[in-house]
Amino acid sequence: MPRTSPPLKTAFVKYREREFLYLHEVDAVIAAMEKTRYPTRNKAIALLLFCQCLQPSELCWLRWSDLDLTRLHKQVNLQPLCAPEMELLQHLAQERRCDWLFATERRSRLNQRSLHYIIALAGESANLPFPIHPYMLRRSGLYYRAALLLQPLHLSLQQCCLLWNWYGTKVKFSKQQEREMRAIGEATSQAFLAVLTQMQSFTRIQSYDNLIDYLLGAFLLFPERDRPIYDYWLAPKSWQSQLFRKHLFTTSSASASSAGL
Repeated sequence: MPRTSPPLKTAFVKYREREFLYLHEVDAVIAAMEKTRYPTRNKAIALLLFCQCLQPSELCWLRWSDLDLTRLHKQVNLQPLCAPEMELLQHLAQERRCDWLFATERRSRLNQRSLHYIIALAGESANLPFPIHPYMLRRSGLYYRAALLLQPLHLSLQQCCLLWNWYGTKVKFSKQQEREMRAIGEATSQAFLAVLTQMQSFTRIQSYDNLIDYLLGAFLLFPERDRPIYDYWLAPKSWQSQLFRKHLFTTSSASASSAGL
């Protein structure tokens, strides 16, 4: 038999124009879960992918013991839950048939292949213009949280890139760029580093080179920066005040220094 080369992998751009969803598209995917065979489970899947920004593998391996649905805590893996998540998970708890949080009808753990299939079908049912996958909900959730953290700083995309290059790279700055950096101010610069640290704490992404992509994704999700973003129904109301068990604002400079920023 003649030896043939494996087929080349098709670039993502051939499938879809972007790798995230706008908030109205997230809503459409969640609404489409109502038409599925297991609407409570599947809506909870979509919410946790967006709100908790879980990796598909993390979501599939969740057990009921990973949740705390008590009045005081309301957490999954130590991260706070928003009200819609709580309501759905409480309904799902009434249907509980095994220890896996997201189980199949045979009471086995939902696998990643099935998860991708569920999300893809929801995207088709929602009439989205391109096929979707679970990572797109996670990425949109990270972009949204970055936008929540950046909005009080009133930084432009150019200023965020300037700050990143100043602290995170060895790019030589022109005199004009140095003047722009001084105009931003020390307090805003430190607040930007604190945002990076809080995003790192939430995502558990160790490399700042990877983390900055999610931070700048806020400008993709919200091209018009003056648009209000706190009134979204899945907004984590107390998220900005949560330090995720880290002394954020007292250690942001030390963390940035140790990471090479």
